[in-house]
Amino acid sequence: MARVADYSIIADDWVVEAQQDTIYFDVPSTIDDVSPGVLGFMLHTHNLDDMTLSLRLNGVKVWEYFFPDGDRLQFYQEVIDPGVVVSGPNVFSFESSSGDYRLIRLSDIVLWWQANISNGRKNE
Repeated sequence: MARVADYSIIADDWVVEAQQDTIYFDVPSTIDDVSPGVLGFMLHTHNLDDMTLSLRLNGVKVWEYFFPDGDRLQFYQEVIDPGVVVSGPNVFSFESSSGDYRLIRLSDIVLWWQANISNGRKNE
């Protein structure tokens, strides 16, 4: 069976941790669940103390990063192991820890995955 790249938009607008730290999204049944995916996202952080941020897909930690105090805005991407994302409902969540004030915002969260497609021919 042939495969092509496809994607699911998890969130387009800014998502602020203090207001929403979990997003539900669906993936079509064409996903090739033995292939890895790629998670991409914009991240804006402002923290007054050292901070650790973790991202999870379906409860599996897929990304964790340590940030010293400061303000930053940048794009990240991470390869996701096969089988973490499944056909149907999925859950994206994130959490941070710090000893002081912090602001965490994510935007343009997109998951690229491989889809199985039929070539229209029967196997002979």
